[in-house]
Amino acid sequence: MRNGIPLAAVSELTDEIRKDPQQGLVHCGVGVDWQNGTRALITALPLQFGRHKISRGHSWIVDEPRQLGGGNHGPSPQELLLGGVGACVMVGFTVGASVLGVQLESLRVEVRAEMDLSGFLGLTDQVPLRRIDVRIEVKGDGTPEQFERLRREAVAHSPNAMSVAKGVPLNAELQIL
Repeated sequence: MRNGIPLAAVSELTDEIRKDPQQGLVHCGVGVDWQNGTRALITALPLQFGRHKISRGHSWIVDEPRQLGGGNHGPSPQELLLGGVGACVMVGFTVGASVLGVQLESLRVEVRAEMDLSGFLGLTDQVPLRRIDVRIEVKGDGTPEQFERLRREAVAHSPNAMSVAKGVPLNAELQIL
């Protein structure tokens, strides 16, 4: 165990996926239930991880700031997206550091974005998020070269960062009740 990461479990999972790539397939999701205005309750759906089904009892509120018609009762959808990218990069960095034998003292991932609301408002066809910047602040017993390697690999292998950077197909269907 290093940095709170159970290295034996990570090694076992890696070996399991190497032997049977199907064990690396994860099916996950959330339910978003409208409450009022722009506020919604998001609930994590059960997670299918290879042959394992994992119950998830997590829920959180999402809302827009008042300037976008919301009540400011929770993070905006964009903040949740950025939080997901940052948390995913953090996981990759932490696990990578642990595998390298680097002990972390502190780690902060800050994610900022520039957004143009004209696309959201239908005034243009531009993608609203223009850029996402990730900044990693780290303190630990690693060398600058190890930390740079961890930065590169955490961003390059983060499922969330990769999906945002490279784009991922999005399919939407409607069911009228």
